[in-house]
Amino acid sequence: MNEPLARRRAGFTLIELLVVIAIIAILIGLLLPAVQKVRESAARLKCQNNLKQLGLALHNHEGVLGAFPQGRNGYPKVVSAPARLLAYVEQDSLQRLVDPDGTLAVGTPNDAAAKNRVGLLLCPSDPVVGQVPGSDYFGGNYVANNGLGVTLDAAGAITGYLTIALGNGPFAQTPVRIADITDGTSNTAAFSESPLGNGVAVTATPTDAVTVRNVVLQVPGGADPTPAACDGGAGAWFSRRGEQWINGHYARTLYNHYYAPNAAKWDCGNASGNKGLTAARSNHTGGVQLLLCDGSVRFARDAIDLATWRGLSTRAGGEVPGEY
Repeated sequence: MNEPLARRRAGFTLIELLVVIAIIAILIGLLLPAVQKVRESAARLKCQNNLKQLGLALHNHEGVLGAFPQGRNGYPKVVSAPARLLAYVEQDSLQRLVDPDGTLAVGTPNDAAAKNRVGLLLCPSDPVVGQVPGSDYFGGNYVANNGLGVTLDAAGAITGYLTIALGNGPFAQTPVRIADITDGTSNTAAFSESPLGNGVAVTATPTDAVTVRNVVLQVPGGADPTPAACDGGAGAWFSRRGEQWINGHYARTLYNHYYAPNAAKWDCGNASGNKGLTAARSNHTGGVQLLLCDGSVRFARDAIDLATWRGLSTRAGGEVPGEY
């Protein structure tokens, strides 16, 4: 006697197997964006918490020493603001390696200190995990606000370019007290974000958004980074953005508010690293995390009004930024 058909079928037919595979593929396609969204949400929250820790460190530094840390000291002793906050973020051992009045020359204590990774200074959304490829040093994703970077006339035209020493934000060459921030600590940016470069040499004007975000055009020497010079692309493309957390220069640990967040235009500065037209930038969708001088963290959207964004950059400009 023949076995019943139901008992003789031991597996799926080819068509059934293909249908099951197709259903699984559709489910994976639906779930993957959700997983990526959850992962970025967690990374953004971690980034926000890192900035809050820096805000606490700023106020502890101010409470002990009477002022926020310098953005850097005079060249060639250009030790950054983050390098002066280590003791206030439970990095006492590393802080003892940093000589705030020393240079960054190869072989110095500061050179050795810069080869240590500081997790608090890194945003998990950045695909470069702390060290620019090919570099001996560790960098950071959080940059201190030097101000607007320029002076403007009533019509908004540039009338001068400010060196880091003369920056009108809370992190210049002279330590800034809370009393000096007459615009109000809740109306003045302290730190924001900056991606690390990938170390890949750029030989032509970049056209893709990722490269634009990650590189800095450097005009020769100590020249002014005028819009004409910057737009023309005449200079060297610096692909090691953010390379050293200890270095208080533009393209390392300082930024300004000349451009809106994640601007479509590349950052520009001079080869001396002491003048620039820059933006806060991040790998978050739609904007950047912004630490204000009162210790609070806001998410500043790419579409923020440029006048408002620029108003947040100065410590005593008299602007009223309004809502954003």
